[in-house]
Amino acid sequence: MVLAYLKQGTGQGEYVIHATSNILYSLGLDPLEFLAEIGFTRYQGYCPFHRHRCFYRVIATVKQDVRGFENLEIPRRFQTFAGKIGELFQLREQEDRILREIGINSSGRLIFGPPVEIEGSEKEIPLWVDEVKFPRLRELERQKATLQKEIDELSGFLPLLYGSGDILEEAVIKALRFIGLDAKRAPKGFTADILAQTCDGSRKFGFEVTGISGPVKKDSKKLTQLVEFELTKEHGEKTVLVANTHNAIPISDRRNLEDFTPQVLDFLGRHPILLMTGWDLYCMVRDILESSRQREEILDILYARTGRLNYENNNWGNRC
Repeated sequence: MVLAYLKQGTGQGEYVIHATSNILYSLGLDPLEFLAEIGFTRYQGYCPFHRHRCFYRVIATVKQDVRGFENLEIPRRFQTFAGKIGELFQLREQEDRILREIGINSSGRLIFGPPVEIEGSEKEIPLWVDEVKFPRLRELERQKATLQKEIDELSGFLPLLYGSGDILEEAVIKALRFIGLDAKRAPKGFTADILAQTCDGSRKFGFEVTGISGPVKKDSKKLTQLVEFELTKEHGEKTVLVANTHNAIPISDRRNLEDFTPQVLDFLGRHPILLMTGWDLYCMVRDILESSRQREEILDILYARTGRLNYENNNWGNRC
């Protein structure tokens, strides 16, 4: 996916996204059809970026191109979109699958509105100023970029506290990778959401993930999936449930609430399954960041413990 800037002979300019897919055949939703459904148009002729398999979309127009000036907001928005389009595709695949099961054809859904109109302004800083910026200003800009990157990185763990669905699964994968596991989403239809293993492959895991506003109860479909995975696994994986329980209330208000009902603990207690919360996983990441625990120690806990995990040093609320 490429963001290009096209300057017209009239003095106007256009920000254009060029997109394609390397997948030549798909059993489900075709990626190029997906691009067309959300508002992209097939590029006619030879595209300098993606040759003959290109789709494009104009996302912004500049009424009057002021020479040397650059709008920084459009590239930032593009970077966010490019980083999330995979998730949008997965959501559309899920939608199509559900609609097919109930006998309804998906009509697709545009996600783009009309192109944003940008007024070129002399208040904006022209690009050529870059070469004569004060060294101190350059240093501060580098520090700002580094800090923003770290902020974005650490913020990626926050859905462990409030998320559900795909955003929670992404945060769990991020946390598992931070802990030291090679983690990825399981294939569609698999009995676990995430598969993970240590770098040497000696310890393997199957994670089921859920985010709910209350405790996990016995009627949860996740319990059936957990037991099915535990009974049919082929590589000796450790079965783990990560449940982001009570995900609509502050952490301090969850302290005396049960995360798994006694019936759930009794039902799953017959199997060597580990039950933990999104808060538990968040605290594991916190402890590694603060150097109060080593990654190997956390891996040992995940692999050796069974039943409801009462994670040590779980006193974050007392420190806030």
